[in-house]
Amino acid sequence: MMSAAHLFEDFGEKKSTSTDAPALPIEMVEDQKLEAFEKGYQAGWDDAVSAQSETQGFVSSGLASSLQDASFEYHELRASMTATVETVITNIIDIVLPQIARASLGAHVREKAQNMARAALDKRVEIAVAPENEAAVRSVLSDEIPEPFLLVSDNLLAPSQVVLRTEQTEVELDMDQTVAEISAAVTSFFQVQTAEVNDG
Repeated sequence: MMSAAHLFEDFGEKKSTSTDAPALPIEMVEDQKLEAFEKGYQAGWDDAVSAQSETQGFVSSGLASSLQDASFEYHELRASMTATVETVITNIIDIVLPQIARASLGAHVREKAQNMARAALDKRVEIAVAPENEAAVRSVLSDEIPEPFLLVSDNLLAPSQVVLRTEQTEVELDMDQTVAEISAAVTSFFQVQTAEVNDG
């Protein structure tokens, strides 16, 4: 009769063969596991740092682009506002200021004449005006011109000019010149502003 032993697995003592690898000590196995874990952890860390650097680069690039756009828009807005303000101020200087200067001519003359009279110590102060301004100046000086003032009409003077004279001094008031100086100062200011906007 034939034996069936060859059909079943033998759970008995296994004999060592030369092809089996020698068993590693437990410490060495644990060291290998720890080293594999550290390598995996370092690789993950490096990937995270690389991803963060890429994100920061993208954010920095986007921020720089946004700042350039904002700077461009700011300079465009500033140039537009400067041009608008310049137009308004120029209109004020060209239209309103001369009217104000003409309206305040008499009061301005009175103030200067009084200062000259104090300095001249009771000497006559002659107020020379263009013929068309004589009535306006006279009304400000209360029609009856008190001593030491003498109001005279001078055909050589422009409507914006008044000359105050004493024996020692002569002062010319020229409202058109004052308006022109203000206009030049404003023009100069806006030229500087425009240059700054263009230079960025």
